[in-house]
Amino acid sequence: MSKENDRSLRFYNEVLGLNHLHYGIWSEDEELTLSNLKNAQQRYEDFLVNRIPEQSRKILDVGCGTSALTQRLLSMGKEVQGLSPDETQKNNFTQNLNVPFHHCRFEDLKTDQTFDCLVMSESAQYIPHEKLFEKSRSRLVPKGHLLICDYFILNNAEGVLAKSGHNLEEFRQQATGHQFELLEEVDITQETARTLDLAMILATKALKGLEIFSEQTRKKHPILTKLVFRILRKKWLKIQREKDLIDSEKFKAQKSYRLLHYQVI
Repeated sequence: MSKENDRSLRFYNEVLGLNHLHYGIWSEDEELTLSNLKNAQQRYEDFLVNRIPEQSRKILDVGCGTSALTQRLLSMGKEVQGLSPDETQKNNFTQNLNVPFHHCRFEDLKTDQTFDCLVMSESAQYIPHEKLFEKSRSRLVPKGHLLICDYFILNNAEGVLAKSGHNLEEFRQQATGHQFELLEEVDITQETARTLDLAMILATKALKGLEIFSEQTRKKHPILTKLVFRILRKKWLKIQREKDLIDSEKFKAQKSYRLLHYQVI
């Protein structure tokens, strides 16, 4: 995970006060606010946790974020371990919890331990799918479960939207080829895409604020304006360039957010 993702984690957790880093599950008429984002993310967590088999006791939380999911599972009496290559996630996890943590990429995991269930909440997209299924098969007990909740690329995806996420069709083929049986598949694209609508609102406000600041200070403080614009220019250009990433209609047309529940055959 990059330093940029590391900074993003700290921003979401320390500045916005979010306990979760993933999308949320929204109702159709829910107001798009940061407060409701927390509620939507809690529904997402509930949705995921409710699909972990009751008999699955030993669980590996792959890409454990702020450790909120791990803490929830521990409170349910599960035996949980965390995994992430991210330094901030490592520090957060080890400071909050006294349970095993693997500071590495999933495909580089070195342990003889096996697990009843592997949980990947928006972390599967960072793991090459062939290595994902190979490592999952080797670390799961017979008939063990692999629970993935993530967005996938559709065959018509193009441009910047095609750069993140696995191709859904290819991912399914890899699962079958590695002897994983699909127990459940749920499409939650519509419910999660509203998270992007909120992101668009926040990005638009940020751009508007920068424009207003520039207009008001250009005449009074031309040198200061040039300096500030030079500092913020890269951020401004990045927001403009990546607005397609937070366009919910384009997301729904070219990507699909799915829960995939597999079991080792």
